[in-house]
Amino acid sequence: MKLKNFNLFLFFALAILLLAQSCVKQGPMGLTGSSGTNGTNGQDANSACLKCHTTAVMDEKKVEYQLSKHFFGTSSARNTKYCARCHTTDGFKEITANGKFVAAMDIPAAERINCSTCHAHSAFDFQGDTATYILRTTTPVALNYYNNSKTEDFGKIDNLCCTCHQIRGATTVAIALKSKIDNTKDSLTSAGALVYSSFKQLPFFPFDNTSKTAADMAATVDFKVGQSVSVHDGNQSNLFKGINGFEYPGKTYTRTWQHSLNGGQIPFDCTSCHMNEVGTGMNKKYPNSDGTTGKVTTIGGHTLVPNEEVCAKCHKSDHLVSTANAVDGLLMQLANRLVAHKLFKPSLSGTTVVPFDPVSETGTPSAIPAQDFYGALLPTTPGSTLYGLTLVSANSIAAGPTPSASLNLTYVSTVTMKKDAATDAPYRKGSKWTYGELGAAYNFGFIMSELSHGIHNPTYAQQILQSSIDYLDGK
Repeated sequence: MKLKNFNLFLFFALAILLLAQSCVKQGPMGLTGSSGTNGTNGQDANSACLKCHTTAVMDEKKVEYQLSKHFFGTSSARNTKYCARCHTTDGFKEITANGKFVAAMDIPAAERINCSTCHAHSAFDFQGDTATYILRTTTPVALNYYNNSKTEDFGKIDNLCCTCHQIRGATTVAIALKSKIDNTKDSLTSAGALVYSSFKQLPFFPFDNTSKTAADMAATVDFKVGQSVSVHDGNQSNLFKGINGFEYPGKTYTRTWQHSLNGGQIPFDCTSCHMNEVGTGMNKKYPNSDGTTGKVTTIGGHTLVPNEEVCAKCHKSDHLVSTANAVDGLLMQLANRLVAHKLFKPSLSGTTVVPFDPVSETGTPSAIPAQDFYGALLPTTPGSTLYGLTLVSANSIAAGPTPSASLNLTYVSTVTMKKDAATDAPYRKGSKWTYGELGAAYNFGFIMSELSHGIHNPTYAQQILQSSIDYLDGK
């Protein structure tokens, strides 16, 4: 009986199996496909990523970077719209993403400069174009000197640095008189004027510098209060490339030098010196606890402070010093000429002149405009006449050329009428500046604000300083 039941069980199991197969509508077997090619193995992440991203390496780079002026200096965390582009991570990301020169608006909560300011991984196969893969931007740089209408290709790595390390145009005022207020008269016989002004970035040199001849150098210019010939710190790329100094007609200027081209073909890049071999030395910009600068510490690598011992492998040990001394000597000569021609006012402590020392950057003289805000010549002796000497600005979101709906900051500025300061009048020319004088003042600021004492291009630095001296000497 048991065997009968077992056979019955097998019968039903077989029936169910056959029934199940009959429900599958399986077509005929297709043609055999061709064999695929063997793929190439991807790069091992351990061999690519971990060259940098081990805990030990990352910690080392962070410690080095904390000795960089990008980290601790005044260069970090300025977050207004015209500064945020280079002084914050958020601003730099914005302008490199949209190709604009300034951020759309102030960025109050912007991050200070950090790893992600410069680094953005767009791919992970670093055997090819490493710079493009790991840097935030490597594209040619729009030069603010030309109002961003012209680009310069400094080389992929340098394009990252030069996006910011270039002449930044003057942030100046576009003036429209709205009404007049009685600010106790004087200055061109007009009352003080309330002005509406929107601040904007301009090509740096405050007057057109194209197609000038030797005869043009003697032409006069209106150099007024509110204009400036002081160059914003950071024009290293312009000097390195030998461009955008004031070049006098008939003078010869050499743009390339030994570090412009290595072997006549391969350009040096910023990192060749500023991120060279890590070592120990004097970080001249690092603040000591007593407020002075200069500290024996780590240099090279991500400190961005050149390890000069590495430079000395090619140069004589005194080469950098002798180059800086030559440029500083010309700076002192030019400063003396500018003061003697009553274009610059010496640095004063009370009424005592502070000697100019380009090495310590103390006692630096400054340009003193010949005309007030309205164009009236300023006096050479103090008196009771009131002049438009002070431009006071207040941030606001106001209607005007830029609609308030755009949320772009505009500025309402008032020209304050003041009597001339007794410490200013004796140092003033008393007549309009010439175009050539303005160029000499600009070249002084160009080299002073570049901060390398000419080392980034010694030949061009000395040429623009010497031609400025020659012009003021009547040569």
